[in-house]
Amino acid sequence: MPLHLPRGSATWLLHLYHGGLAGVTAGLHAVARHTGIPVVLVAAMALVISWRLARRGGRLALELGLALVVVLAATRFGWVHW
Repeated sequence: MPLHLPRGSATWLLHLYHGGLAGVTAGLHAVARHTGIPVVLVAAMALVISWRLARRGGRLALELGLALVVVLAATRFGWVHW
């Protein structure tokens, strides 16, 4: 059953999602074939690893954003000169 999107919607996002999903599944199957580990276990490991990296990456982005605000404020008030 085809998915009909309303006029003016971002259909490129849907195509990108399907293309990326096909690439991910092909990659998981290739890793499973190469290592001999079942694809379900490879997918579970990839999910856990990506979740942990996203959490740490989000924390890093927050810390960098706060540091940027502090440096910009110090520059604006004249405490730091570049």
